[in-house]
Amino acid sequence: MSLEVLYPLVSEAIRRAETLDDLRAPGSLAAYLDVSLLEEKVAEVLPASDPEGALARRGAVRAALTARELTRAQQLAERFLAEAGTDTELRDDLLRLVEQAERAVAARYPHVAASIGISEVRRLARALIDQGAPFPIG
Repeated sequence: MSLEVLYPLVSEAIRRAETLDDLRAPGSLAAYLDVSLLEEKVAEVLPASDPEGALARRGAVRAALTARELTRAQQLAERFLAEAGTDTELRDDLLRLVEQAERAVAARYPHVAASIGISEVRRLARALIDQGAPFPIG
């Protein structure tokens, strides 16, 4: 998809997500996920060394976090951090965004964070998802 098509879509998605969020509408999380997906598409077109490419990478991660898609945000951040041309400022911003989200989850679930750790819960959830069923069948 070209930037001429993507930029208006991103702008409209951001406007929609922010409006739904202001209204506290139930679709606001899905709207922010749309923003993340579109920003990711922009990031695929532009290199990390391009200012607009760096902005798209930040936007994709930030929107995923706002959509409460922490795993997606972490995966995006890891992918963007591994790209050539990722400068120190972008690297620090992406790491800070994910760290802030981790702290917010730990604050929301302090007992889990203190007893087994949020990362362990996430690892177990990923293992269950990857095996395709909650428990082995058969």
